[in-house]
Parts: sequence; C-alpha cells; structure tokens
Amino acid sequence: MNNRLTFDTRKTKITIDYDRCLPAKEKNSNPSCGFACVKACRLYGRNILRIEGNKPVLSVTDPEEIKRLDNECISCEYTCQRFGPGCISIEIPLG
Repeated sequence: MNNRLTFDTRKTKITIDYDRCLPAKEKNSNPSCGFACVKACRLYGRNILRIEGNKPVLSVTDPEEIKRLDNECISCEYTCQRFGPGCISIEIPLG
C-alpha cells in the first residue's frame, strides 16, 4: 500500500512518507517534531499543509490551486530534516 502524500507544485514534486512520519505513528500524542513541516508551511510558505488524523495533509485540494499558491520555499522539507524524522522529500528536476 502506498502510504504517502505526493503533490506537485509549479517546478517540484513533494512527497511525505507517512510510514516514516513520527506524528502519524504516535497516535493521540504530541510528536517530538511538533508538526514542524506544517508550522514551517504556515510561517514561510502559503499554508497548504494542515494537521488531520495526526498527520500532515493538504489544506488545498485543487492541484492547480496548489501550484498557484505554493512558493516552493522547501521549508517543510528542511524543518522535517532538522526537527523530525526526515520523511519529506522534494524532487526538483534540472533542465
């Protein structure tokens, strides 16, 4: 089963691997990372992530709206690497 959230921005593809995401594994508890990815998206990005079912999910459902809103700041990946389990990857095609 594909236990991931994957979505496209204008130039990148973002994947959150829920099997590695600490909040998703720690049901009904506060994760040690404090949902750093969602906080970073709110602070530096465009608030396209929210918390639902103890995991980060999209707050915007229209794929074209995500592409329009996301400023590709990669803050979600950076904070997940720094404060969390490193379950977010961002693919940036070159060329």
